[in-house]
Amino acid sequence: MRRQIDQLDGVRALAVLAVMGFHDLKVPAGYLGVDVFFVLSGLLITSILLAERDRRGRNDLRAFYARRLRRLYPALAALLVLCSPFGSTLSQNGTWSEWWDAVLVSATYVSNLAILVDGTQFLGALGPTWSLAVEMQFYLLWPPVLVWLLGRRVSHRALTIGVAVAALACLSLFWLLPTGPDPGLAVAPTYFRPDSRFGELLAGCLLALLLHGRAGPRPRRVELALSAGAVVGLAAILLAAWRLFPAYGTVVPMPVVAVGTALVLARLVTSDRALLSRLLRLPPLPFIGRISYPMYLWQFPILALTVSAGLTGAAQQWWFWAGTLAAGVISTYAIERRFWKPRSARRPPSGQAAGEPLDARDRAAA
Repeated sequence: MRRQIDQLDGVRALAVLAVMGFHDLKVPAGYLGVDVFFVLSGLLITSILLAERDRRGRNDLRAFYARRLRRLYPALAALLVLCSPFGSTLSQNGTWSEWWDAVLVSATYVSNLAILVDGTQFLGALGPTWSLAVEMQFYLLWPPVLVWLLGRRVSHRALTIGVAVAALACLSLFWLLPTGPDPGLAVAPTYFRPDSRFGELLAGCLLALLLHGRAGPRPRRVELALSAGAVVGLAAILLAAWRLFPAYGTVVPMPVVAVGTALVLARLVTSDRALLSRLLRLPPLPFIGRISYPMYLWQFPILALTVSAGLTGAAQQWWFWAGTLAAGVISTYAIERRFWKPRSARRPPSGQAAGEPLDARDRAAA
């Protein structure tokens, strides 16, 4: 189980490095790392809830939300407090009023909605908080719905089919709604809409439901299918990044990346011995994955500060990457772990599939 968590952390590492590369080095389609985060989060959150139901016969939503806040909010609060002295530099247009508006919507997890209402990306250095808002909005809706359905004894098959339909419906919005950029947003509004983004989270939820309760060795044909699915998933992600993105714009590749990520994760959480699992456990990927959340938070402020300091070229890049890595380490060990302590790995309870990431419960992050 420890190794399984490490390979999922490896996925987080590649995702956050892709996003940072997009922002600093203009790596094409690096922004799609956010889509990977969403699918992984849906997988872990649903696995947590299903495993708790198996273990205790019920779900404690109050404890669930307390864990989420302890896991996510201290790092966000520290970011807002420490960046505020530089607010005029970090705001979109260099004004304090705009900075405090960005702080308010970021602190209350409504950044994405505020962007859609305002019609501009006014968050400045707090821009990445829009994705945290999407996840928190999903957390407020999906766990109570899932717990209610489980309490009503809805069959696993019906629940799985329902989630599959909902995921496809939400993902289809990326293609059915206008895909061209909005004049004020530079991207299609579906980029920030919670309903379209929920499709990516639901893709992870669907994977958790498909894997749940499937303990014991799997037939060889299933193993081959999972391995083939991972290859197809990787090919789909590469296709989306290097073909669909240049040809069709920002949002069209997202459903393809979501499905591809789910196929890759299906292999990672069912096999520690798969080649991809072993590669993702290679240092320093698991370590970077463990600090990926604060790295994701701090990347924009550090980028803005390096640019405002007049740094260019290799010097700017060095300070950006080194500073973001340092911020991730400091935030994780000096701030976050004072409020949240990861649980030690435990043996899966009877009836839980060995491939389910139960012990990652407190590590399911944005």
